[in-house]
Amino acid sequence: MDSLFPFSQFVTRFVDDDSCLEEIKRLRYPNGVKCRVCNTITLHYRVQGRMAYACKVCRTQVYPLAGTIFEKTTTPLRVWFYCLFLLTQTRATLSIKQLEHELGVTYKTAWRMYTSVRLLMEQNNGDLLITPDEVSKMRRWTFFDKLEITFVEKQTSHNE
Repeated sequence: MDSLFPFSQFVTRFVDDDSCLEEIKRLRYPNGVKCRVCNTITLHYRVQGRMAYACKVCRTQVYPLAGTIFEKTTTPLRVWFYCLFLLTQTRATLSIKQLEHELGVTYKTAWRMYTSVRLLMEQNNGDLLITPDEVSKMRRWTFFDKLEITFVEKQTSHNE
């Protein structure tokens, strides 16, 4: 896909961290969030002050960032999304120093983000955390009409 995702669309679509989290939830759970306790697809409400959603029925929490490059990060999601935007939409190669300046983060943070995203772009067409012995369910995410990330949900066996 050679079409560019315009910056104006980025700015209006991802205004804050909440909109970025909502996008990840939408991409990760396209048919709705299935509660692991109730075992039904129910409405999940955003938990205030956390990057989580709670089941309407039993209040079990779901963390859409778990198992992604965004998990346990202290960098705002919008900064991550802007990093993804820059690395997927610019025709020229960005240096880590340029990324540091553009994102307004430290060099160490820019390096970590750059290497994480570049690894995803190069490794197995964006596959995340795949091991051959896992039985998994895969979901594909496409960021900015260019970067495709495959998310793997680990299935636990009940034979243990």
